[in-house]
Amino acid sequence: MTATSKRSDLRKFSGQKKESFLHRHKYLLWSFLIPFLIMGVAFAVAGIAPFGNKQILVVDLWHQYYPFLVSLQNKLQSGGSLFWTWDVGMGVNFFALMSYYLASPLNFLTVFIPQSILTEFLAFSVVFKIGIAGLSFAIFLRYTFKINNWSLVMFSPMYALCSFLMGYYWNVIWLDTVAILPLVVTGTVALMREGKFKLYIVSLALSVLANYYIGLFTCIFVLLCYIGYNICMWDGFKKFMKRFGRIALSTLVALAITAILTLPAFFALQNTYSTTSTFPKTYAINIGGSNDLEGTLIAIQKVISNSIAFVEPTSKEGLPNIYCTYAAMFLGLLSLLSGKIKKREKVFNVFMLVFFIMSFIIRQLDYIWHGFHFTNMLPYRFSFLFSFVLVTMAFRAYSHMAFFNKWDVMLAGILSLIPIILAIGLQETLPIVLTVVILAALFIIVYLFTTRKISRKTMNGMLSIFLVVEFIASAALGINAVGVTTKDGYPREGENVSKLLNQIEEKESGTNEFFRTEMTTTQTLNDGALNGYNGISLFDSMANVSISSFAENTGLTGRKSGNRYSYRESSPVTNLLFNLKYLIARDGKYNNTLYMEEIAQEGNVKLMENTAYLPIGFMANEDMLKYEVDKTVDNPIENQNEIFSYATGIDEDVFTILNVVSQGHTDYAVFPVNKTSDYKYSFSTNNSAVAPHLKYNYEMPEDGMVCFYANITNADSLTLYVNDESQGSFDISKAYVACGGVFNKGDKISLYVDLDEGASGTATVVCGYFNRDVFDEGYEILSQNTLETTAYTDSSIEGTITVDEDGLFYTSIPYEEGWRAWVDGEEVEITPVGNAMLAFSLSEGTHTVKMSFIPKGFWPGLLIFIGGVAVFIIMCLVAWITGRKRDKGLYKTFNDEQTGYPDDEQALIEAQEREERKRLEELERKRKEREERMLQEGEYYGGEENTEPAEELSETTKRVLEYEEMQAAEDSKTEGGQDSIPE
Repeated sequence: MTATSKRSDLRKFSGQKKESFLHRHKYLLWSFLIPFLIMGVAFAVAGIAPFGNKQILVVDLWHQYYPFLVSLQNKLQSGGSLFWTWDVGMGVNFFALMSYYLASPLNFLTVFIPQSILTEFLAFSVVFKIGIAGLSFAIFLRYTFKINNWSLVMFSPMYALCSFLMGYYWNVIWLDTVAILPLVVTGTVALMREGKFKLYIVSLALSVLANYYIGLFTCIFVLLCYIGYNICMWDGFKKFMKRFGRIALSTLVALAITAILTLPAFFALQNTYSTTSTFPKTYAINIGGSNDLEGTLIAIQKVISNSIAFVEPTSKEGLPNIYCTYAAMFLGLLSLLSGKIKKREKVFNVFMLVFFIMSFIIRQLDYIWHGFHFTNMLPYRFSFLFSFVLVTMAFRAYSHMAFFNKWDVMLAGILSLIPIILAIGLQETLPIVLTVVILAALFIIVYLFTTRKISRKTMNGMLSIFLVVEFIASAALGINAVGVTTKDGYPREGENVSKLLNQIEEKESGTNEFFRTEMTTTQTLNDGALNGYNGISLFDSMANVSISSFAENTGLTGRKSGNRYSYRESSPVTNLLFNLKYLIARDGKYNNTLYMEEIAQEGNVKLMENTAYLPIGFMANEDMLKYEVDKTVDNPIENQNEIFSYATGIDEDVFTILNVVSQGHTDYAVFPVNKTSDYKYSFSTNNSAVAPHLKYNYEMPEDGMVCFYANITNADSLTLYVNDESQGSFDISKAYVACGGVFNKGDKISLYVDLDEGASGTATVVCGYFNRDVFDEGYEILSQNTLETTAYTDSSIEGTITVDEDGLFYTSIPYEEGWRAWVDGEEVEITPVGNAMLAFSLSEGTHTVKMSFIPKGFWPGLLIFIGGVAVFIIMCLVAWITGRKRDKGLYKTFNDEQTGYPDDEQALIEAQEREERKRLEELERKRKEREERMLQEGEYYGGEENTEPAEELSETTKRVLEYEEMQAAEDSKTEGGQDSIPE
C-alpha cells in the first residue's frame, strides 16, 4: 500500500485531517518557529524576564510606549473611554495617540494580562511578531513562486531577522506592519494574477491600522510592486488598466476600512510640531557630507558597506539597516546572472535597490518617504523594504540554482566582494574578515552544487548551517546594540509610590473632584501613565504644539520641537494654573515649604498637599484671553507675572526680578561673559582646555521664596548656593521655572553652572523673589468661584459653579477641536486661553457645566469605515455568486442536450469522471516531463520507491488516489501542492 493511499484512508478520520494540515504546512510552521526561537533564546540569554531581571524597555519604549500600554490596559480593564485620557500630560486625545502607538491587535490582549507581568508580555509580543514576519514571508514565497519546501525555512528568517528588525525591535509600534508586509505583497500578487482581493484588502487595512506611519511605506511599496509586476508581466494595455482598476478599488476599500482611526489621526497631526517641516529647495544629502557628486558617492559607499555581516545594526542614529544575511547579498547578485529570470524583472529589481539607496541619501526623497517631514532619530525607517527585495531576489536565484554554471557563481562571488571592499576603512576589521569567511563558504557550497559535486540536499544542509550562524549573530548583535534595562526601580520607588497613591484615593473617596498629582522630578516623561495618576508631564509625538508652547512659555520643562512638556517642582503659580493638588517626592526632598504640606510618607517617599490649590475650572478676569504665547520671549517668570495679573486683575507682579549683585565666573581673560540684554548673556572660552563656570549672585530682599529660570547652552546641571553653602542641584538640560526654596532676608543666593571645556554660547538667567502677599490676594480672588465637579469620565467633566459676576471660566484642560461645552444644557463657544487651555464666558449666577470630547473626524471616519466594510462584503458576495454561477455552468455542460446523458446525478458523476480522467492524463504527462528534466539536472525530488504489493481497490478509490499522486507530482518542488492563501 502506497504512502499516498495510506494518507487517503486516514483522511476518513477527523483526527488525521489535522495531521494532514500540519504536514502540508510544516514549512510555514518552521518559518515561524525558527526566528521565534532564535529571538526568544537570544532574549533568554540576555536575561530578559522571565529568564532574568532585565527588560527590553529602552529609549522611547521606556519613556512612551510602555507607559502608554499601561494606560491602555487600565482603560480596557476598567471599561474607560478610548477618546481621551487624563493620565498622559494634562490630558490628550487618546484616540490619536492610540492610532500611532497602540493599535497593534496584540495590545488589546493586555485586558487578560496581569500588570505585574506586562513587561514580559511585551517582550513575548516582540518575539511573536518577529516569528510572524518569518511566517508571512514564507507565505509570500510559497504563494508567489509555487514552492513549498525547506527553502521557505531557509529564506524567511532572512527577512524576519534582518538588521532593521534587529536594530529597531524596541520600536514595538512598527513591528506589526513590518511583519505583515509580505502578506500585503502576497495579496497584491493574488489580486493582479488572479483577481483575488480578500487577502489584499484585509492585510493592507490591518497594516495601516496597526501603524499608519509605517503603513504609508507599505502603500508606496504596493505601488512599486504594481508597476514592477506590469513591467515584468506586460500583456497589453487593456489588462494593465484592468489590473489598475482592481488594485485602485481594493486599495480604496482597504483605506476606507482604516478611516475610523486614520481620519481622526490626520486631524490630530495638523496640530503637531512636525507639520512645520518644509521641502528642501536645493540638492542635499543625508550621509556623505558635501552636497555634490563626491559626497553622494561617499554616501553610497557608506550605505553599501552597511550590508556586510556581523555589524551592529543602527538602533538610534546611524546608517540604513539593510543587512539581511550575506547569503542574501550573494544569491541576490547571482539572480542577476540567471537566464531563467526575465531581463525586465532583473532590471526592475536593480532599479528598486538603487532607488532605495538614493532615497536614503537624497534629502528630498527622504523627506517624501517620511510623510513630508524629517525624522528625529531612527533614520531611514523604510529600509526594511530594501531587505524584502534583496531576499526575494536571493530566493529567485535559489529556485533556479540548477541552471547556473560555475562561471555564474564565480562572477557572483566577485560582485559580492564589492560591499566588502567598500567597507574597508568604514567598518571594523572583524566583521569584514568574518564576512569574507561567510562569502567563501557560500561560494564553495554553491560552486560544488553547480558543478554536480554535491546534491541539493547536501547543499541545503550546508547552507542552513551558515545561515543559522548569521541568524544567531544578527539577533545577538541587535540586542547588544539596543541594550536592556533592569526591572528594579521601574517605576522608581514603585511600591511606596503605589501606597501613597492609594492613600490619596482613600482621602478623596468621598468626593467627585478632579485633581492632578505630580512628582518633584521625572523618571520617564510619562510618569502619570506609568504610575496611574492624573498628572502634567507628557512626551508624545502626537502632542499638540499649542499646548507644548503654552507649557514651555509659562514655566514647565517644555520643548515644542520635541513634542513634550514635563513637570518638575515649580512655582505656586504653575501649580495653580495646572490644577496640581498633590506632590510626591521620591527622594524625600522638596523646596516649596510655603504651600506644600507634608501629609504622608512611605520609606523615603513623601506626599505633600498643595494648600494653594484650585480645581480644574475657576472664574477669572476676561483679560486672561489677552495672554498670548510669545515665542520670542525667553522669560517664563515674566510670563507668569503677566498671566497671573490678567487672571486676577491685580496690577502688582507676583515675582520681583532680582538684579545680579555680583558675578563669580571663570576669569574674564579666559572666559569672557557679556550681557546682551536683560537677563541674557553671551560667553566664549579663549582656551579650549579650560572648563569654565558661570556664577550669578543675588541678595534676598525679604524673607521668602526664590524661583529661578536658567536656559544655558549645553548646560545640564545648576547648583544653588545660599551664603556659599550648596542647597542641591537642579537638572536644567531643559529649562523651566524651578522652585529654589525659602530663604531669609539678606541671604546671598548664588546660581552656579559648570560648563564643558571650550564652552561657548548664550545664557538666560532669571532669579525671581516670590511676592507672597500678591499671590495670596490673587488666590483669594480666584478661589471664590470654582467648579464643583459632580462627575467625570475619561472624556468628560460635569459640575456646578456659582458666578458672582460675568467673567471667563478658565480650565486647565488642554484644548483641541473635539471638545464641546454646555452651560445649563445649551452649547457655548469655547475661547481657549493662549490658544491652549479650554475656556469660555460665564454670566452671573449658578450654572451646570458639562464638557466632553469626541475626536475630530471620528464620526465621518466611522461612516467611511462602515461604508468600506459594506463594500468589502458586497465584493465578497459578488465573488461568491459569480463562483457559484461558474460551477453551475460546468454542470450544465453535461445535460441532455450537450452530452446525450439523462440530466440526473449519475450522469453528472460520469461526466465529471471523464473530465477528471482527461485532467489526470495531462498531469501524468507533465509529471513525466518534469521528472525526466530533473533527472538530467541531477536534482530529482521524487518520493521513495514503493516496494509494497499493490492492493485491489475500487475504480473510484483508484481514481482518487491517482489524482492525489498526480497532484503531488504536478510540481515536484511543491510539497502539499495547495496554496492555502485566502482570495
